[in-house]
Amino acid sequence: MPSPPRLCDESPHPSGATKRQRLARWLHGNGIEIGALHRPLDVPRTAHVTYVDRLPEPVLRSHYPELSSEAFAPVEVLGTAEDLSAFRDGTIDFVIANHLLEHLEDPIRALTEFHRVLRRDGVLYLALPDPRISFDRDRQLTALEHLLDEYRQGPAANRKAHYLDWAINVDKDPQAERRARQLDEMDYSIHFHVWRPDTFLEFLQAAKREAGLEFELAAYAPPESPDDNEFILILLKGDSAELRLPQNGLQPAGAAASPWQAVRSRVKRSPVGPVLRPIYRFVRGRFR
Repeated sequence: MPSPPRLCDESPHPSGATKRQRLARWLHGNGIEIGALHRPLDVPRTAHVTYVDRLPEPVLRSHYPELSSEAFAPVEVLGTAEDLSAFRDGTIDFVIANHLLEHLEDPIRALTEFHRVLRRDGVLYLALPDPRISFDRDRQLTALEHLLDEYRQGPAANRKAHYLDWAINVDKDPQAERRARQLDEMDYSIHFHVWRPDTFLEFLQAAKREAGLEFELAAYAPPESPDDNEFILILLKGDSAELRLPQNGLQPAGAAASPWQAVRSRVKRSPVGPVLRPIYRFVRGRFR
């Protein structure tokens, strides 16, 4: 049995933790977090989280022996982001995918599952590493066509190439092909894909078109300091023709906009939401 690789440090820095707390205010009701491991997101008291993972805790611990002293979030449901069949359509208030999508071979398939289980106007909390300030810095950004091909044809054909890329550019292993085979045999959860904030928005827009998804971007927070290694997006399940970052691409939309948008989201999810939805669409189209 090959030895597990050292877990690369993806812990949020203090500035990132503050950002997470601010954007977690969007989360209310009953939701799920997938792949929380030892760092589940702190959520408001009004949010109840069910923890989902692809492996039971003993197997997860065998993959990450360096976390032996850490408490893990309880694995309450076995499942993957690409297969949330344990949950019915339109029954979940929020989905937390915290440093998850980059670990998935077919992230579009996961987005379709998130879309399926979320209620209308449900919240998708996405946090991803910025490769410019993470261990992905020496890797190429994932091409959009590559992601679409993996959704259309399945990811199996590219798996070995992904592990080899990781062995060369992250592990820096002089015997990269041997190391790639070890990781593949373990089914180890590497970063299969690499995005910057702008390329991730391009990917989301393409995924919406490809899979017929309806998401609108409600808040965005980029890295906020030289030590902050992640960007976060809040998506609402709902109709939106285009996903756009703030015009300057720097200031987090969540800081100024989230109080109003959070209220709007709660109203839209309330019993009067269907009555107000046509008015909201008209106003948004009139003043955009």
